[in-house]
Amino acid sequence: MLLRLGLEIADRLVAALPSRVAYAIADLIGDARHRLAPGSRRLVAANLARVCAATGRPTSGAPFRELVRAAFRNHARYYVELLRTPHYRVEEIDEIVDVPDWREFETRLGSGAAMLISSHLGNFEPFGTFLAARGLRALSPIEEMEPPALYEFLAAHRGGGNVELVPVRTAAPALRRRLREGGLVGIIGDRAVGGAVHDVTIFGHATHIPIGPAALAITSGATVLVGRCLRTGPDRFVVDGEILEPPDSGDRRADIAALADRLAARFERDIAAAPEQWWGAFQAFWPDLPA
Repeated sequence: MLLRLGLEIADRLVAALPSRVAYAIADLIGDARHRLAPGSRRLVAANLARVCAATGRPTSGAPFRELVRAAFRNHARYYVELLRTPHYRVEEIDEIVDVPDWREFETRLGSGAAMLISSHLGNFEPFGTFLAARGLRALSPIEEMEPPALYEFLAAHRGGGNVELVPVRTAAPALRRRLREGGLVGIIGDRAVGGAVHDVTIFGHATHIPIGPAALAITSGATVLVGRCLRTGPDRFVVDGEILEPPDSGDRRADIAALADRLAARFERDIAAAPEQWWGAFQAFWPDLPA
């Protein structure tokens, strides 16, 4: 009861604040966590060091330390945005979310079964409101968590309340059904949370990603839009992506593996462009790194 009350108070306060004030508070929280959570700091640094080594960025010294600090700030900004997104006004969403290629995407997303796939990068929550303003509502899996009050609160705020959610453990049949009906699903596809995986190499190191998104795309014949929604300022985001034409060799297993490889390559490209916004860095992304 107290947790729910606290969350509701935080929701109202963060939504009422001017955007720059809300983001300044997020940065203070991110800085505090950066200082006070050495275990998380080491894990984020280990993940980002691999990104930096593969992309020619410094892996030590002041520039690298600042990148790690920026990751903590962006992680905190995500949660501020989670609270603010349900309060975005539909008539202002085009100012908040910029989708330069929307005309191309709209044609494909509105013409039958489609999948939106992203890595744990930036924040796709505001894009849910953007889609809802155009009559599109995605179905997405969500990890269950304890306590239930926190799970219910976060679930109600995902995608600005404009995304239909289903628990990961029961997601597969619901996602297949939505695609059979010609609907839209949204999946964060760079981290395995149970289920089958596909081995890939990302930033020069072996890891794995869930095979489910690729298998779902190949078996359903859905349009696949893979991309990212990056923050460009307080309450400002830009979406960019590409339509992946699924392989069709006649060998379903090979086609699923090939599509999974292409998704991994796109995740790598997107993360390389904005590693400070990669909240996947707060997890042990590579199996050989300690959690």
